Amino acid sequence: MILKMPKYYDKFKCIADKCTDNCCIGWEIEVDSSTNEFYNKVPGKFGKKLRENIKDGCFILGEDERCPFLNSKNLCEIIINSGEENLCQICRDHPRYFEWYDGIKEGGIGLGCEEAARIILSQKSILTFSEKEIPYESNDSYDKELYDVMYKAREMIFKHLQNKEISLGKRIGDVLIFSDKLQNMVDNYIYKLPSLESECDKVEISLKNILSDIATLDPIDEKWSQYIDEVVSVYDDVSDEKLSTDNADVSLYLENIALYFIWRYFLKGVFTGEFLSYVKVMAVSIAVIEYFFRCFIKKNGYLSFENCVDIVKNYSKQVEYSEENMEDLRDFSYEKSEYDTQGLAFYLKNAVF
Repeated sequence: MILKMPKYYDKFKCIADKCTDNCCIGWEIEVDSSTNEFYNKVPGKFGKKLRENIKDGCFILGEDERCPFLNSKNLCEIIINSGEENLCQICRDHPRYFEWYDGIKEGGIGLGCEEAARIILSQKSILTFSEKEIPYESNDSYDKELYDVMYKAREMIFKHLQNKEISLGKRIGDVLIFSDKLQNMVDNYIYKLPSLESECDKVEISLKNILSDIATLDPIDEKWSQYIDEVVSVYDDVSDEKLSTDNADVSLYLENIALYFIWRYFLKGVFTGEFLSYVKVMAVSIAVIEYFFRCFIKKNGYLSFENCVDIVKNYSKQVEYSEENMEDLRDFSYEKSEYDTQGLAFYLKNAVF
């Protein structure tokens, strides 16, 4: 079996107590059965503490929803006492993600981690991948013919999204229309690739309505709720704010985010035959994040790389790291007129980035 990863994957290393955020605070931490079995055999006072702080298969969070093994220096006591290899599966993996196909396992690092976001946003070279052989791991069944056409489609999308002779908004709009055409063909069992470059109709949509939809998603915390309410309330004042030439790298950051979403989600559609909603989530995310950048400039007069990382990380945590929120956003893409393919493509084509 081949393990395929973006080459930037190997750059990731948890920065532990240097992180301004903390994945050991505020999240339910499930202890998988094999790790729990190991914890049951750990001797001494630390073994006793392990067993006393697990209930119903999860760690019992303490004050401020802190993991009971996150010490006062924000370091993990399990790593200190037993080694990183004895973390539970979810802690070993985060922010890594994986998907399994026949003979291929794909993965990467998620934008919901600030260090991963730094790595992803800062990429300046063409997206490339590393491959290595690993022991076989099983996968869910899928249509092999559909997989082949979707794999080729994804390669076309990667190439087009990185064609800097075309504006980024136009590139993403092209990908939207291409994916819509491909979805219609797949729905009719026509496994061929349509043309990628295309023109979009003049269909007006309101980003403000999309922002209002995102405000209805289950919030990760009160700060997010306050933030999204604020950016919606100032929309009329910010909608014409442009990203200044001092923020030239923003287009690259957004391109890297678009590539991330396509890599992480597009091929998942092979299991259900539905992939257009993932592409729309990518496009909506680019539009919303770009608007968040403009809000920051409007309020503060500048936008640094670290500001971008923080905004993207918080958005990813809100949308990607809640299955319910991700499903709701995908449902919106079919149910609401603001997510019309032509409308999103037209909006993005006319964006400044």
